[in-house]
Amino acid sequence: MVQDKEKQKEMKRWLITLVWTVVPLLLCAQHPVIKIGGGWASHYGGSTRHIGALKLGVGYEVEIGGYWSVEPGVYYMAKGWKDRDRQVLVYDEDGQVVLDEEGRPMTGFMNVTSNTNYVEIPVLINYYVPLASVHYLSFSAGPYVAWGVGGKAKTSGDTEQTGAARFYYEHPTFSQPDMRRFDAGVTAAIGYEIGRQWAAAVTGDFGLANVSRSGAKNVAFLLQVAYKFR
Repeated sequence: MVQDKEKQKEMKRWLITLVWTVVPLLLCAQHPVIKIGGGWASHYGGSTRHIGALKLGVGYEVEIGGYWSVEPGVYYMAKGWKDRDRQVLVYDEDGQVVLDEEGRPMTGFMNVTSNTNYVEIPVLINYYVPLASVHYLSFSAGPYVAWGVGGKAKTSGDTEQTGAARFYYEHPTFSQPDMRRFDAGVTAAIGYEIGRQWAAAVTGDFGLANVSRSGAKNVAFLLQVAYKFR
């Protein structure tokens, strides 16, 4: 546990340093980019369901010749997942399992919706295919790193709790001992650009780092709109 906390502190210091390195570059960039998008997010490799996702931030594009460019950025990313209809035993106020008329343990269903908010730093490689005058099809891909900065887990139907908490309660997502704030993975997108300023894209974030001790990884798909200052 102590080692995990030390690793988290080191990752946090490293990410803060990276943000303070990237932000000044964004402010003086020749081609700043503003992006906003929405869609859904979940975990893959498990039985979780999706919830809404949001991405908002700025980047800058550096042309490197031909139809290629490099685009780092800093974004706020809201992700999460939902565990629905998890079957649990029903307990009484004394902590004893409740039995039905035939002596069998009674069960109920617990639902947990977890929201996670990240500061995300991607570095994309873009390639543009000209279709007509100032109309382009774009393909983008690259790595990202992220650090969890907030979020809430909302639980209903937890029969191990007492009082009102048996029906509903909330707690910070990253306060759970099995959660990890650090995330990293790959971003990929296919887009359409008009006039070298407005663009729309379908974007996917595919996590490669375990964000929990159970091995869960983030995944998100968004429809994104961008404006480029040229």
